[in-house]
Amino acid sequence: MSDFESYDCTNCGESFRALGGSNAAENGYCSPKCEVEGDGLD
Repeated sequence: MSDFESYDCTNCGESFRALGGSNAAENGYCSPKCEVEGDGLD
């Protein structure tokens, strides 16, 4: 079983924990809000 790892959010710079290989880890987004803000969609 995989362990949670710490990642830095791509757009917010916030730290979050996710399973390696998960969508959050692969995309580098800690939340949908950060993704929207980072893509200039807000």
